[in-house]
Amino acid sequence: MYEKAKNEFGNSLGYVFIGEGKLKDYYGSKPMSINWELEEPMPHYLWKDAAKLSIG
Repeated sequence: MYEKAKNEFGNSLGYVFIGEGKLKDYYGSKPMSINWELEEPMPHYLWKDAAKLSIG
């Protein structure tokens, strides 16, 4: 989970698959906010990076 699509060298950054989830709700547009319910808890080592992406 990254805030940018590319790093400082111009390389594309990957994504981390944290498991399957179900769509809980969504609202807005440009940007659209989506809430997911994960089937398994998010690993603790990813929580800090994920929490800073959360708005609201």
